[in-house]
Amino acid sequence: MSKVPNFLTISRIILLPLLAFFIINDSQFNALWSIFLFFLISATDFFDGYIARKLNTTSHLGKMLDPIADKLFVTVIIIIFIYTRDIEGYSIIAGMLIISREIFISGLREFAAHSNAKILEVSKLGKYKTATQILSLFIILISTSFSSLEISYPLGISLLWIAAAMSLISAYKYYNTVFN
Repeated sequence: MSKVPNFLTISRIILLPLLAFFIINDSQFNALWSIFLFFLISATDFFDGYIARKLNTTSHLGKMLDPIADKLFVTVIIIIFIYTRDIEGYSIIAGMLIISREIFISGLREFAAHSNAKILEVSKLGKYKTATQILSLFIILISTSFSSLEISYPLGISLLWIAAAMSLISAYKYYNTVFN
């Protein structure tokens, strides 16, 4: 049971290309699969950490892979939505800010790990940011998959902008943690 959290994290990474395929190859059948896979990947994000903490089986591998899986998930979906024009216009800026933050924080974590800087632990703001990103992308997915739900699209885009703002704030806080 102690390896289950790492298995769940790795499965999130492995399922991403399949999710990308279903989103890009738009059809009602593929829309249902993309929503199912998106939900499954999101659920494993919750359960890998929950199980690791509950069973006290956190590992160095898990601590490394979990943020990578989160960043890959959000980044891949944003890029796909820009490609499919589900995110367009000025909202591309929100997506670019989120992706830029993810790359910046990965570099900052690498720097901190190889210097005498403080180790960057995941903050509550970082967790809320990730949850907001995933929720916004899920709403965009369902609103663009089914015309009857397209009314929720502005909510998804609004949440994307909120997630972008949270991304910038958390990046600034991480930066201050390392260099102050």
